[in-house]
Amino acid sequence: MDKEITPLLSVVFTSYNHEKYLQQAVEAILNQTFKDFELIIVDDASTDSSAEILKRYSKIDYVKLHLLAENTGSYVKASNYGAQGARGRYLIFAQCDDYAELTQFDTLIKALENDENVGVAFCRSNLIDEDSNFISDDYTIRDRVFKRRFKKDTKLSSAEVSYFLSYSCILPNLSAAILRTELYKRVLLSEKYLMAADWLFWLDLSKITNFYYISKPLNNFRQHSATIRSKTKIDKQLKEIYAVFNEHISKYNLKGRSKNDLLTGFGNVWCNYFLEAPLPVASSLIRSLYKYTLDNKMMPYFLIKGTLKKVSAIILK
Repeated sequence: MDKEITPLLSVVFTSYNHEKYLQQAVEAILNQTFKDFELIIVDDASTDSSAEILKRYSKIDYVKLHLLAENTGSYVKASNYGAQGARGRYLIFAQCDDYAELTQFDTLIKALENDENVGVAFCRSNLIDEDSNFISDDYTIRDRVFKRRFKKDTKLSSAEVSYFLSYSCILPNLSAAILRTELYKRVLLSEKYLMAADWLFWLDLSKITNFYYISKPLNNFRQHSATIRSKTKIDKQLKEIYAVFNEHISKYNLKGRSKNDLLTGFGNVWCNYFLEAPLPVASSLIRSLYKYTLDNKMMPYFLIKGTLKKVSAIILK
């Protein structure tokens, strides 16, 4: 690729201590059927041999390697760092333990090129384990309403995306989506959050653009044993999601149904966490209820409403 020519796509690839998966992840990008891209690699001061592996690719003229001397403490900060130098019309955040099918970039960019009113194109993802064995996909685990709407390739209005995001992060991994770079610059990934920054990112984008969904699984989203909700992390995760929802409500001055959908959605999320890890969630129930009620006296109502919605979704699945 001629260095003077602006690429159509910028791939921001963040790396931290996943040496085992680096070759698979990087080469899945280099071997894409779509070729008009730059690859910006940011290694966030890995302590394993990640940097040495990544140096092998630094001689490729469209690869820009950044080896950070100090860890930023967040994939979000590393992602924003890499995106600062992005020159492409389109942008994707690739993560070092996921990997793309070879036609992912081509398929998602065509969806964006075909409709200027679509700002984000994303695909179904396969869920794989630490040894790259197939577990399921992120469609199978969804509720009946989601499955009915996302059964095939489809354009989604901003209002639809906002609704689905009000109770589930329907884009569970950044590496499954390509967006217009200009929209990223308007929203950015919030560095206040460690675990739910992407959820806020998609919520904010849903206020300014339409999305397009590709039903074919073109991305592989790795599930680690550490991904399982633990007693030490679950309280922080719920606090972040609650804060994300409230920040979004405040930022866009949401009222009426839009606001109620998000608050009910948090109740749905809370119930989902409870079903996955009942003991740690139950142990923090009284403390959490007290905090939520101080913030909003209607929160017990929304928690109950969201819980009933989740239970109903399970029964009707």
